[in-house]
Amino acid sequence: SKTEFDLLELLMVNVGIVLEHRVIYERIWGYDFGPESKNLAVYVGYLRRKLGAPDLIRTVRGVGYTMRAS
Repeated sequence: SKTEFDLLELLMVNVGIVLEHRVIYERIWGYDFGPESKNLAVYVGYLRRKLGAPDLIRTVRGVGYTMRAS
């Protein structure tokens, strides 16, 4: 989906940089859904399954996500 592609692109452009949840929400969806939202986690799960490399996108608990350089 477009959202998955946009998220993947954002993570790839910022390889090795931890992106906060708020930053990702604002760049992908245009606003922050708030701390209770699971939208981002769902889309990261979709990407992990489609990429076939679940450890490529790393969760930084309480902060956000980062993509590992291969």
